[in-house]
Amino acid sequence: MDVRDRGSLDARVLDGADDIVSIYTLLHTFVDAQDKNENADPVVKRLRRYQVSEGKTWREVANKLGVSLSMIMMVQRGDRRLSAKALYRLEEAEREVARRKTSAERAVEGLLGAQGAGGDWSKSVSLKGGTIEFAVAYSSARARKSLPTRVTLRRPPAEGCAKLRQLFAQTMDTAMVLLACLPEILRSEKFLGELSADSRMRLTTEALGLVMPDWRSLVASSVAGPSAKS
Repeated sequence: MDVRDRGSLDARVLDGADDIVSIYTLLHTFVDAQDKNENADPVVKRLRRYQVSEGKTWREVANKLGVSLSMIMMVQRGDRRLSAKALYRLEEAEREVARRKTSAERAVEGLLGAQGAGGDWSKSVSLKGGTIEFAVAYSSARARKSLPTRVTLRRPPAEGCAKLRQLFAQTMDTAMVLLACLPEILRSEKFLGELSADSRMRLTTEALGLVMPDWRSLVASSVAGPSAKS
């Protein structure tokens, strides 16, 4: 290659690298702004929780609240606020979700409330061995658009694990254990239903291992029945 050509190629590569850095910087500025808005405005956090827990697109959330998609985006950026009417509709939507909660969700909610941790285990676990992150797949195209591509499981504190172990021994309810390890925003059986069969199985297996490493023995004992123990 001619030296002059090599020089111009290097210049183009550097220009391209500058463009990538600029895009990367802008992207992170936007993400940081979103994080700040979520922390500053509880309504933004509520919108996000509703959107993820219901597996809805932002357009569907906007339709539910009777506002435009652009209005929802402006609210998320902190440029606008929801009207009293839209806030009322959001409260109604949240109540509707609460009424649909399953017994497993209510049991986990009660357990988390008793722990006083607000559903966030991150301050109670070590990142080494206490959390596992997965890439997940969903069963529908709509869920793939609106739900996260990666999910982190966290081990509850020791007292929470002990209570979950006791409940699991009585009910063999694997969904309850998985819900307890999920982030609060994803803690619903509706979310579990959106997962592909393989993703749900992997998440369930890992959650059981986080909460009670000997869970297979508990299952075997339950299947064998009291006669096998005597």
